[in-house]
Amino acid sequence: MKKSILVLACIILAGTVSILSCRKNKTEKSAFDKLYERVNDPQNHYFWEQFHAGNIENVKTVISKLEQQYQEDSTNLIATAHLGFARFWLLSEGMRGGISPEEIPGHVADARRFFEKAYQMNPNDKRVLGFLADAEMAHAGILQSQELQQQGYTRGLESINAWPEFNKFTIGISFAGAPVQSPLFQQALEWQWTTLEDCYTASVDRSNPAIQEFINRDLSGHNLGRKRACYNSWIAPHNIEGYFLNMGDMIVRTGDAATAKKIYALAKASPNYDSWAFKEVLEKRIQQAERNTTVFLDQTQQGIDNVIIASSGYNCSSCHKMSAADQDRFKNYNWVNYFKTRDIYSVNGLKN
Repeated sequence: MKKSILVLACIILAGTVSILSCRKNKTEKSAFDKLYERVNDPQNHYFWEQFHAGNIENVKTVISKLEQQYQEDSTNLIATAHLGFARFWLLSEGMRGGISPEEIPGHVADARRFFEKAYQMNPNDKRVLGFLADAEMAHAGILQSQELQQQGYTRGLESINAWPEFNKFTIGISFAGAPVQSPLFQQALEWQWTTLEDCYTASVDRSNPAIQEFINRDLSGHNLGRKRACYNSWIAPHNIEGYFLNMGDMIVRTGDAATAKKIYALAKASPNYDSWAFKEVLEKRIQQAERNTTVFLDQTQQGIDNVIIASSGYNCSSCHKMSAADQDRFKNYNWVNYFKTRDIYSVNGLKN
């Protein structure tokens, strides 16, 4: 009898533990929810506020805030990834923010370190893989390491295979200023062309790329999956315009001013072109395309009108900067919800 009571007690206890366990599992937040709660952190708000404003003079403050957050919790994926992103912003536009040449190697090494950790934490985010590849190749140049250079390039190809719409640009822009006849520049320019096929239409006439009808779409309210890399969004309010500005610059360097003008003109098909802060820069590019076939090859040139956008100190801003009109357009936008509903960090895997 006592044995029966003991067995019954054990069964009841086991059931109680099971019920408590179920209750705990039901109330415990998932990794997805935990991550997207951090989007609302004040450090993240500050990052996007300064990045969208193009305030490169405040990038070191951005980094300092993120580093303090990371020191408090090194498992914070958003802080980790953004420590890589912020350093790439500094490296791309730091000439306007007072960065000295002596600082560059340290920032490159840090960008690589944080992107590598962020990718280890979340290998589903193929954006981070692309930026990690860029960081490795940049670090390889400083260290003069052929092995690291090959590793970075291999990672870059892997990122392109995983998300071509995003990473052909991410990897390709690294070679926008390479010698025109080099295989790296030629491959990068080919990636720019094939991105148009990946994003808009399988048939692009390179002598007359009239694809305006595929570009002139306001899809800001749609969940585009991988195709979000092809259109404008709260993250990159002028993604389309910046893309064609860079691509046109690369083509100008080849001496083909006529085709470059057609590529530049595609930026005007963007539904947000009129609010773009760099509209006048592009208009001048079209007017001076023939001149720039020589000027853009002259490494002694300075100023945004005389160098390719990738080398101008406005590389990130050309896609991400919000004008006053953009800020007004997005003033009531729930961007925190946008990050979660679109799974911007690909926590659950990259969706089509």
